[in-house]
Amino acid sequence: MKQAAMVMLALGLLAGPAIAQPSEAQLADTVSTGTVAALAAVCGLRDEAWAADLRRAAIQAATGSRAHDDPTLRAAPGSDLAIGALSFADAEALESFAEAPPDATCGPLAQSKGLDQADAMVRGFREQAPAS
Repeated sequence: MKQAAMVMLALGLLAGPAIAQPSEAQLADTVSTGTVAALAAVCGLRDEAWAADLRRAAIQAATGSRAHDDPTLRAAPGSDLAIGALSFADAEALESFAEAPPDATCGPLAQSKGLDQADAMVRGFREQAPAS
């Protein structure tokens, strides 16, 4: 996942003001989580609402924010890097999905610990949400 950090560095996303930024490890985790979000929705393993909440949870994890609404999450220090990592993950996941038969992508994901961990992240994110 260092590739994601190198891509973001090349895009100028890692150079910025001296404010709290996600670490390279956090960005790598964000890329992994974003990959699961993209593929789980494309494979029909989870719905798009679940994928969106997983992406929000990934931004929370990368930035330390506890926000739930998109505008506040986007305003968190380091959110631009987390969003960039998620975008990178989406592109890479969709490219991988297009290059391989669905069984080769979706089958392993359906049985992976990564999907279980993502389910736990989504549950945690939803449990933190303020009551409406």
